[in-house]
Amino acid sequence: MLTRLLVLWLLSEQSLHGYRIKKILDDEALRFWFPVEYASIYAVLRSLVRGGFVESVAVEREGQRPERTRYAITREGRRHLSELLERAWRELPAVGDPLALALTARSDLEDESRVPGLLGARCDALRERLARLEALARSAPAPEMVDRQRALAQAELEWAETLLTKEGGGTNG
Repeated sequence: MLTRLLVLWLLSEQSLHGYRIKKILDDEALRFWFPVEYASIYAVLRSLVRGGFVESVAVEREGQRPERTRYAITREGRRHLSELLERAWRELPAVGDPLALALTARSDLEDESRVPGLLGARCDALRERLARLEALARSAPAPEMVDRQRALAQAELEWAETLLTKEGGGTNG
């Protein structure tokens, strides 16, 4: 849903071709806030065209570069964008993630005694994420994004540090 939302949101501002959408999302700050697989942009564009949410408005060629199709959001696309935004406000992210499985299947590790070190590495990564959030806070499209991500990272860091203490690994910071 993230890529779909991003493409519609960008097209709601102006008509763009897929490569330009990729270049916009490739900006370091936007990539941090909105990580997407670039190959999915074209699949999403095709899907949006099939659904009538986006239409091809021009085919352009610059010099020897390949032709590029410029897309624009339709009236139905604006309604769809609004519906997706409302859904994003209401719906919680999925509960399952790779860490949940790692917690469940820890006995399947070749060396289960590595868990405290792995947890310590996770704590370090969370501290790095918090530092990166602070560094990129000014580039966030909305300050509430920073507040939310800070709260989530801080809560997970506290959880991981508590588990690390229980595992006998102390804390790394």
